[in-house]
Amino acid sequence: MDETWDLPEHPELRDGDVLLRRHTATDLDAVVEQCRDADTVRFTTVPTPYGRADAEGFTAGLTAAWDRGEVAGWAVEAGGRFAGTVDLRHRPAGWAEIGFGLAPWARGRGVMTRAARLALAWGFDELHLAGVHWQAVVGNTASWRVAQKCGFRREGEVRGLLVHRGERLDGWIGSLLASELVRTAAPSGA
Repeated sequence: MDETWDLPEHPELRDGDVLLRRHTATDLDAVVEQCRDADTVRFTTVPTPYGRADAEGFTAGLTAAWDRGEVAGWAVEAGGRFAGTVDLRHRPAGWAEIGFGLAPWARGRGVMTRAARLALAWGFDELHLAGVHWQAVVGNTASWRVAQKCGFRREGEVRGLLVHRGERLDGWIGSLLASELVRTAAPSGA
């Protein structure tokens, strides 16, 4: 029975100037800033208002979840600066669910697509995942663009899929198999 993963020492993963690494105390102020962003509040379940204690709880929780084998989660760094978070959440029978969020300053530059590809490739290669699910509130087109560029197939729109601040919202759901992962960007002009 695969209730959790047997996760290795926390790896660092890199694609050019995008680095996936452990969260550190130096990330806390940037986590707070990201989680106060209007789109982050709109499309995720971060507490609002969001303060430093929330950031401390979030990063400590990710570390504990890694240690328990429930979540493989990384800080996303771009150009030497904290830019967001990406994680793979354990699901039964060899599957995971991906989650990610990015600071406004890093959006629209391909940072999260590269970060998600790194996490997904690691999950398929190291954890031997059978597949990964992605979910987002209907209308979160930025999240869908990242998922689509990684190779996810959007399976549909599900009524009441997600609970957001005590309210059920319609959600998009997608899936990705190892053979479908787009591991690198298409060459220029392609």
